[in-house]
Amino acid sequence: MVMFEMGFGKQNSGFSLERLKRLIEVKDAGYILKAAKGNTTTANLISRQIGELETFFEVRLRQKDGKLKGLSPAGEELAEITNSFLSSLQNFKDKQDGIAPRITIGAGETFLSNILLPCFAKLMDSTEGNRISLSNQRSSALVDSLDSGKVDLIIVSERRLGKNEQKKILGKVDYKLYAPITWVQEIKKHKPLNAISTLPYAALSGSGERKSFVEAQLSKIGKSPNYELECSSHIELSEAVRSGCFCAVLPTFLGKSLDPREHASFTFPELKGMQANLCIAWRKEIYNYKPRIDFVINAIEKIVKDFLKSKS
Repeated sequence: MVMFEMGFGKQNSGFSLERLKRLIEVKDAGYILKAAKGNTTTANLISRQIGELETFFEVRLRQKDGKLKGLSPAGEELAEITNSFLSSLQNFKDKQDGIAPRITIGAGETFLSNILLPCFAKLMDSTEGNRISLSNQRSSALVDSLDSGKVDLIIVSERRLGKNEQKKILGKVDYKLYAPITWVQEIKKHKPLNAISTLPYAALSGSGERKSFVEAQLSKIGKSPNYELECSSHIELSEAVRSGCFCAVLPTFLGKSLDPREHASFTFPELKGMQANLCIAWRKEIYNYKPRIDFVINAIEKIVKDFLKSKS
C-alpha cells in the first residue's frame, strides 16, 4: 500500500482514476488521437495525463514516438487492470443499490441465434439472480474483449484461446460442404474440394480461420475458391445455400436445418482439420467480483452439450 499512499499525496498528484480511465479509452480506440476523436487539443491532454501516470509508475505506458501512438505492453496491461477494477466498483455500487450483477456473454451470431437464445429460459433459471447481457462479436475479437473486461464469458473455438484463460470444452463442431441437391452429380464428378473452385461458392467476409483453412487446402492443388458471394455470418451462408444459388461450408448443426429433399451435404478428408472444440472461457479473476458466475457457466455447458448431442 506504500506506493498508493504516496499516490494520494501532493507530491504525486499524477495518479488519479481519471488518468487511469484515459488508458482504457486509448486501449479501446487503438491510439491517442482516435481516443480524442481527432481533436488535437484533447489528444495533447490525454498524452500529458498518461505521461503523468508514467512518472508515477516509473514505466513507459505509451509507445515511443509521439502522442498519436497507442499504448506500450505495460500500458495495455495497466488498462486491463484498471478496467477490471472499475467493473468491480460498478458491481459493488449495483449491489448497494439492489441491482443484480450483470454477466455479459460474448459469442458469434451463429451461436447466439441458434443455440443460446432458443434455450434462454433454461439459462435464466440458473442465473441465481444475475442479469444476462449478450454481445454479438466476430470470433477474432472475442479473446480481446475478454482480456479487456468488456465481456465476462466467451464462447469460442479452443484454437483461439491462449494459456491465460480458464475454459470448459463444450463439444466438437464438425463442418460439411452443403449445396443444392441438383448439383450432386457435378460435385461428385469434380470431387467436393475441387467443386469449391468451380461452382458458385459463398463464404464469410474477411480473413477468418475457416475461410483461410479452405483457401489453404485449395492452394495445395493450385486452385482457389470460386467466390460468388460473401456474407457476414454463418446464418447468412445457410440462407445462401437455401436459395439454391450457392454452395458453402457450414457447421453441421446449422446445415441440419436445410431441407434434405432440396439440399445435399458432402464430407471429405480435407475438412477434417477444420473441426474444432467449442469452449466457454473466462478470466480467473472474475470470481473476485462475480463469485456466482459458476451457475451461468454450468448452465451454458449443459445447454450447449445437449444441443450438440441432439444434432449429432
